[in-house]
Amino acid sequence: MRILTEALEVATEVTKALAERGGRAADNGVSLPFLGSMAALAGDGDHVDIGALYGASAITVALVKKRLGLKGDVYCIDPYDAETRDRKVHGTGLSSPVSATAEELLKNAEFFEVKLKLIQKLSHPWPEELKDNVFATAYIDGDHGGEGPMNDFLNLRGRVTDYIGTDNVESEYPSVVDMFLFAANTDDWFLFYKNFIFGALRRILPSRSLSAGQYNPAEE
Repeated sequence: MRILTEALEVATEVTKALAERGGRAADNGVSLPFLGSMAALAGDGDHVDIGALYGASAITVALVKKRLGLKGDVYCIDPYDAETRDRKVHGTGLSSPVSATAEELLKNAEFFEVKLKLIQKLSHPWPEELKDNVFATAYIDGDHGGEGPMNDFLNLRGRVTDYIGTDNVESEYPSVVDMFLFAANTDDWFLFYKNFIFGALRRILPSRSLSAGQYNPAEE
């Protein structure tokens, strides 16, 4: 995957501005150029982020789309439950802020002059508001432990037409790694790109043996 200049520029701007505004981009924004380039490659179409925090990834996608003239809305799914987020992160050694608010997300979007559609709920079970939505791209960066990453992939599997990106595909997060390897070995998704802690999956057509109408990934 070619990393676009526009994506690099946007990632730098977003990471710097969020830090100045008292927030942060996860992992200092290292995955943002890859995510922005992935979203651009898909062209027109909606995008959904699972796990929004201060909005770095969603804002990056929205800005890249805006600057390249691509159509599509950007959705964020995040319950903004600070108590739960803090409890899960404590003990990892992360000294930067781990909990944001929905108000901060939307104010950051306003600062960058982009529009985000927030669904303030857990990503599993899948929000009723999005039951009929189809997305060109998605980004998994929510619950990194237990069944969280796998549930997120399974919920997105039949709802995304092009690419699914995920953060923290690294040894510190075995549940994320397990999900990524599982997804890359399915009949409908395959490894597309991996760089540092960012990974991307590409939607593929089902094999001929599964193309007779009996296969529906959304039902799995």
